[in-house]
Amino acid sequence: MNKDKILEKLRKLMNLKESALALGNEGEACAAAAGISRLLIAYNLSESDIPDQEKIDNPVIAEEIPFKPEFSSGKWYGYLVNVVCEYNMCRSLIISTMKDNLRMSRDKFQIVGRKKNVEVVLYLVSFLANKFYQIGKKSYPEYKHDCMFKHGIVPKGIGMYLRSFLYGCVLGLHEKFESEKVELNKECDITSLVLSTKSEIDEFLKDEVIHSAKKSKSEVDNICASKGYKEGKNVEINKGIYAETISEEKRLI
Repeated sequence: MNKDKILEKLRKLMNLKESALALGNEGEACAAAAGISRLLIAYNLSESDIPDQEKIDNPVIAEEIPFKPEFSSGKWYGYLVNVVCEYNMCRSLIISTMKDNLRMSRDKFQIVGRKKNVEVVLYLVSFLANKFYQIGKKSYPEYKHDCMFKHGIVPKGIGMYLRSFLYGCVLGLHEKFESEKVELNKECDITSLVLSTKSEIDEFLKDEVIHSAKKSKSEVDNICASKGYKEGKNVEINKGIYAETISEEKRLI
């Protein structure tokens, strides 16, 4: 398939995204953005292959999200942000501010990348965090029953269970993304696109002072985490709002 036809597909997906935004359909807009990223990777294209106007419409940007979720504290959320960024060619930074007591406090994550990639990251972080949390809450009664009547052990409290379960979900998600990346690499070389995007993000951040974050150990129960791992590895991402865009991609191909 020649390059002009591929670029035509990209333009149609871009038009689909803009139309969705105009109608206020954020879900379809995010799905179209994900489709654009998949086409770039599938056909081994870089941003330099896209016409100038389309490059202008998809600049490197930075968006902020809260440092902590509204539910279930723990290191799992930061890990989720990092994993989703890694596999969508974005970078996550932590923004800290000085409080009244003169101590620095981590307030937000900053997501840096091409506009369409950042949109996908923001959607996936919100979608997966909520999905994993809801699954965890529903699975807790079964976990308690199994601990007491099958294994003869004292179950962990709901707080510890969820923190461990959610951490396991992200471990499974990482494994899922890595497997998909390996399969994709068998079909096409994505190295040039990844390096191109990395250099553009580096250029965007060249004047920023960035420090390495201190690593902290998270207390995790292995039994609870293993239940989450299965959910993360098998989570369906390409359903719901993604379905229409995937169908559109197949129709264009």
